Amino acid sequence: MKKVFSYLFIITLLLIISPAFSFAQTTLNGGFLEMSLSPEKPTPLENVTITLQSFSYDLDRSKITWLVNGVEKRTEIGLKTFTVLAGQSGQKTTVGVRVETPEDGIQKSEVSFTPAVVDLIYEALSYTPPFYKGRALNPNQGKVLVTAIPELINSAGSKISSKNILYSWKKDGTVQQSASGIGKNIFIFSGSVPVRDILIEVTASSLEGNISASQQINITNSSPKIVFYENSLIYGIMFNQAIKNTVNLITDEFSAVAVPYFFTTNSTTGSELDYVWKMNGQTVENQEPKNSFTTRVDTPGSGLADISLKISNNVRIFQFTNNNYSINFSKQ
Repeated sequence: MKKVFSYLFIITLLLIISPAFSFAQTTLNGGFLEMSLSPEKPTPLENVTITLQSFSYDLDRSKITWLVNGVEKRTEIGLKTFTVLAGQSGQKTTVGVRVETPEDGIQKSEVSFTPAVVDLIYEALSYTPPFYKGRALNPNQGKVLVTAIPELINSAGSKISSKNILYSWKKDGTVQQSASGIGKNIFIFSGSVPVRDILIEVTASSLEGNISASQQINITNSSPKIVFYENSLIYGIMFNQAIKNTVNLITDEFSAVAVPYFFTTNSTTGSELDYVWKMNGQTVENQEPKNSFTTRVDTPGSGLADISLKISNNVRIFQFTNNNYSINFSKQ
């Protein structure tokens, strides 16, 4: 009798509980209105498209009214998308929607966004000579410094300090945990193997999480290069004019200096750089300093000497290049 009573009690309890679960599930699903933004993180004065979706209502047959900051803007049957112009940086915009269906009455939803901006600039940490006015290029396997410059305005109209912003960095889609965090607006990385372009992304968010902006930058690779300059006994290294093709030797001696543009090094004679000089195809050893080459004419005659140089980085094996010049000499 006790077992029969227990069974009857369980069955009765299930009959009581089951309708309650069924009713709750129907109510929750019936109230869903999903609003999505494109772009998800708008910038100031950018067109923002809001898309309305629902698995509970037949939106194609519903009367849909869109509102911006409480003001009705447009009403139409089946109007599931709406575009609005974002305000200035820090200006909050609220977009509301009212859906009227014959079966379910009126349903409402809204979404808010605050436009913000973050810019990215990058600097290749590669070698250039003193007073070089151009931009250092990023070589294969190069080291790069990326800086995020955010403009996040709070509700009081004040710009949020960069040190009070949360930064989330990604490299080729992978979150860089150690580089991310509060105030971490600088990201330094080295190029990978196989060599390819690298996509860097950052999201800058207020500590409350209500204001955020994203930006991405594609960083390309370049080949390093060698540029030769005359090392004059009178004027020193003549950076104002590079040696190209052939030099006509007017004295018994000519010295050239090789500058390894865009290698990952702090010095032209850094220990990570290997120099291989050749004259007329024959390797010339023990050049001191190793980025300098001196040609001397000791015997009478004339001719053409071909000087070539290959520089390679013994730490970053995909950094290498070569160049050459010729010396036309005549000695009586």
